[in-house]
Amino acid sequence: MAVGNIFEIPVKTTINASLNSKSILIVGKSKTGKSTLCSQAPRPIFLMTENGGEGLTGFTPVPIASWSDFKNAVNQLCSPKGRENFDTVVIDTYTNLILLLDKYVGAKLSTDRNTLDFGSDADYGKGTRSMRNELGIQLQKLANQGYLLMGIVHAEDKTNFDTGKDYIGTSLSTALFGVAEKFADQIVYLRRDEDRRGGFEYRTFFNSKGGFANTGGRFTTEEDYVLTSFENFEEAMVKAIENAARDQSAEMTIATKPAVTIDNDDSQYDFPAMMAEFKELTNKMVEADRENAPSQITAAVESELGRGKKVSQLNAKQAELLANILNNLKKIEIAEKENN
Repeated sequence: MAVGNIFEIPVKTTINASLNSKSILIVGKSKTGKSTLCSQAPRPIFLMTENGGEGLTGFTPVPIASWSDFKNAVNQLCSPKGRENFDTVVIDTYTNLILLLDKYVGAKLSTDRNTLDFGSDADYGKGTRSMRNELGIQLQKLANQGYLLMGIVHAEDKTNFDTGKDYIGTSLSTALFGVAEKFADQIVYLRRDEDRRGGFEYRTFFNSKGGFANTGGRFTTEEDYVLTSFENFEEAMVKAIENAARDQSAEMTIATKPAVTIDNDDSQYDFPAMMAEFKELTNKMVEADRENAPSQITAAVESELGRGKKVSQLNAKQAELLANILNNLKKIEIAEKENN
């Protein structure tokens, strides 16, 4: 939808005290309970980029073998039927999804002279920027629907070759992990520790005390960690959100969708309606001022499309350009009314 009158938009005074529309990165080494935690979330659908989940039930598994598969799944989840059936979208794993995206962007940026296997191989960070844009569009679509989004990322031991110190990182490069991290509200780290009886204790950490430096995010929990279960995780997170609301003297609500939804693709525009509006508006301008309106219209069009270009040459994928032209024409119309 186009931006309306910004002076009629009310001030935001509420905070959504639920996990709806939140994006969580679940980081952990193998067999630490990442998929188990996600399977306990409400009505989950797993977009699975790798084999797994054999010992789990209660979720809908969808195989994802390419970036095109992922986009197809997102489009279906953004339909009314998607939200009727699911509350949680799990990307299992984010690690492999980013690699699929890297391969897709590499093909997209390849030319006859320069063939790229991966987008991250592109010069000057062009591939990484393109990946962020591609991923951001799809994640924004899911957030607009109010889903809880949980992305699983593999952790592994690494060594800093400059300092010689060992640390816990992810199986993604720093740049590729940054693509995923950019869209996360919260990052948690899952760990499995041996207990005194020779068994295992599974813990979900909300800060770097668990050993993963990137743990943390938008909200600060009262606990360093909880025993791993979705119930414990949700309780700690909701309490942190409520504390944040109280600190800001904000009203707490339970919303099913985000307070602000952003449409990042051209489907937000009704291209035929906009073309009809362009015709009606330009006819109206010419009738009001036959001497100056034609040149004003030409200037408004060429400022967006270039010299000699016409609106009739546009197609639906260029709807945003038409939206800008309409905005320019409306400015001219308002200025003319004020002068008269």
